[in-house]
Amino acid sequence: MKYPSIYSAQTIILYCEKFGFKNIVISPGSRNAPLAIGFASNKNFNCYSIVDERSAGFFALGVSQQTKTPTILVCTSGSALLNYFPAVSEAYYSNIPLIVISADRPSYKVNIGDGQTIVQQGVFKNAILDSSSLALDPKHNFKEIIKSNKQKILPKKFTEKTLEAEQKKTQALNEKIINSLFTKAISESLPVHLNAPFEEPLYNFKSTPSVKINTVIKNSIKKTSNTFLSNSLLKKYSRIMILVGCSDANVLSENLKNKISQFNNIVVLKETTSNLRHDSFFGKIDQIIAPIELSTHRDKIFEKLKPELLITIGGMIISKKIKTMLRNHRPLSHIHLGKYGSKDTFYTGVKHFKVEPSYFFDKTLDVFKCNSNYKSEWENLSKLRKESHKNYLSKVKFCDLKVFSKISEIIPENYSVQVSNSSAIRYMQLFDQNPSSNFNCNRGTSGIDGSTSTAIGASIGSKSPTLLISGDLSFLYDSNGLWNSFTEKSFRIIIINNSGGGIFKILPGYLNDKIHEKFIETRHNFSAKQLAKMHGFKYIQASSSFGLKFAFLNFFKSSSRPKILEIFTDSSLSAKVLENYFLNLKKS
Repeated sequence: MKYPSIYSAQTIILYCEKFGFKNIVISPGSRNAPLAIGFASNKNFNCYSIVDERSAGFFALGVSQQTKTPTILVCTSGSALLNYFPAVSEAYYSNIPLIVISADRPSYKVNIGDGQTIVQQGVFKNAILDSSSLALDPKHNFKEIIKSNKQKILPKKFTEKTLEAEQKKTQALNEKIINSLFTKAISESLPVHLNAPFEEPLYNFKSTPSVKINTVIKNSIKKTSNTFLSNSLLKKYSRIMILVGCSDANVLSENLKNKISQFNNIVVLKETTSNLRHDSFFGKIDQIIAPIELSTHRDKIFEKLKPELLITIGGMIISKKIKTMLRNHRPLSHIHLGKYGSKDTFYTGVKHFKVEPSYFFDKTLDVFKCNSNYKSEWENLSKLRKESHKNYLSKVKFCDLKVFSKISEIIPENYSVQVSNSSAIRYMQLFDQNPSSNFNCNRGTSGIDGSTSTAIGASIGSKSPTLLISGDLSFLYDSNGLWNSFTEKSFRIIIINNSGGGIFKILPGYLNDKIHEKFIETRHNFSAKQLAKMHGFKYIQASSSFGLKFAFLNFFKSSSRPKILEIFTDSSLSAKVLENYFLNLKKS
């Protein structure tokens, strides 16, 4: 093992060991060489080299998404750090822990014309849990430090004893900063930023550390008292809706799901990314709600469907339809369950109970019991929609809707599925999914910019084979995500290529003219074929129902290379089919 001679760099590595962090994502540079070499030469860490920092950030996010532990990001100074911002903001709004460690030049070399230098402290500002800059080690090349007329680290005149005292004080401060940031990342499951200024020389190393760090002290997490047990908010309601956003499959126990399903006054709406599976719960939310929006009696119907009490679980809600419904027809009360993610999405005010949902319902479920036909209102609609959905699909031509229906049917058991943003995740929400597979999507900021990198990171962090389902723009945008040497052979990508942002054709206000086509939809003629070849993926394509059926035959079978299946569809036809789909459901 090689330990950098810079004390603060040593300290960072030693604390990462103490905290048990395993996965380190390193982007190239010189200023971060003490950390890069120190981490890479240490067998306690799994190190991944990714050149593009934007891609590296999303890769790390994917790893943390699956492992539920912080992944370390290490970059050099300057604009390299800024490229992490999209992934950091996604992590912040999705409650995913990341630890960003940026190497920096000493403060006295910032804003004086030194190369590759920006003000790095605080760059993430509104999208970070906390950030701090370490103090520069006074003992490391103190002769260079005192040359500066701007440095405030050492007095003009000092003794060796003074130098030792300053280094000891700096070491104690840096340990406190590192310990605090690392603890916060774990306890709050959010990104933090540690900025580390290093003076040259950067490439001196030792076989054993020269600093001895103090014992790691992890801050205790405050427990929330169970005041909800006697709260008047939880008195009997005749109409209760449990709405589940992005979460893990175990967010509710099987026993509890079965128990909740017996309540006629409780409706459970679940999104694809909730990973919640139960036959009596309602998925495909838009399939139920969207046709009502087209009805002249929509307000009357929505008043019947709206809850008195709304209980939310998990992260971001994808369905714009349910958000619109609950904002226009508001519940009397809204409570959110879970350690993280309380948001007043529906304009009612929200009460946050920081307890596990299973624990909450174990203690309170019987309070909610009463006679009601609330659930049957939803069941009747859902049953009608299912029949219309099935009949319509059997008649449509090859298009996006047909393709997503087929994809949903063929996803194998126990897959980790990553879905890109925009139309891909919205189409997936219209279909039942394999109950043994887990589904994730970057819904924190809902950008298309890092889906591929996130998926490849997730494949490293997951114990299951991984499938990415992506639109063409999202895939092309993040094609650097394929630029690495550790993509799993079992990794699969399905691209639905409708030659642009097909979603914009189905949004209100779309005009079928040259301006929309060029600047909104961004029409193109690109294919993933050459990218697949360049990055060593096996490439398959399909543009018909027969071709798709043939492509699926061997797509998920074991292979010596990862695979890309690119499916070409007509965006104009797809938009028309989807529009008619909801009109057809309205008739049911």
